Amino acid sequence: MPSVEVDLNFGVWRNDGPMRSLATILITLLLGLPAMSVELFRYRGAAKDGGTLEYVFEGGEQNSPNAVTKEKAAEIAADFMTTFYHVQMGALETQEFRTTPAPFWLVSFSDTVKGPMREMYFVVLLPDGTVVVPRVEKRM
Repeated sequence: MPSVEVDLNFGVWRNDGPMRSLATILITLLLGLPAMSVELFRYRGAAKDGGTLEYVFEGGEQNSPNAVTKEKAAEIAADFMTTFYHVQMGALETQEFRTTPAPFWLVSFSDTVKGPMREMYFVVLLPDGTVVVPRVEKRM
C-alpha cells in the first residue's frame, strides 16, 4: 500500500505511488495539446479559376506586453501581403486594432497598382506583430 502524507506547510497531498505517475502523464498530455484558437477574421476572395477562396484567420488569446505600434503593424502586414498573396502591394486601405474575440490588428490593402480596385487583401497580426497565416479553403 503506497504511503500518502500531507504537507501542512503547503496543503499539498503527496503520493509516492501510482497517482504521481498518473499526474505526470496527464500534465504531459495537457502540455502537448495546442492552445484553443478562435476565429479572428474571415473573408472570401475570387480564385483564378472562377471559384471562391475563403481565408480564415485563427489565433489564440494572447496577452503580450510587447505590442507593436500602428506603423510597425502596417510595415509587417505589407511584407506579408506581397509574399503570401503574391501580388504587388497596393494602397493601405484600413488599419484597425480590434479587441474581440481576442486582440489583433486587421490591415487591408487594395490592388490598385494595376488600375481600378478589383480586390481587397487582408492581413491579421497579433498584438506583438506575429502574422496570423490564414487557412485557405477552396469553394466552388
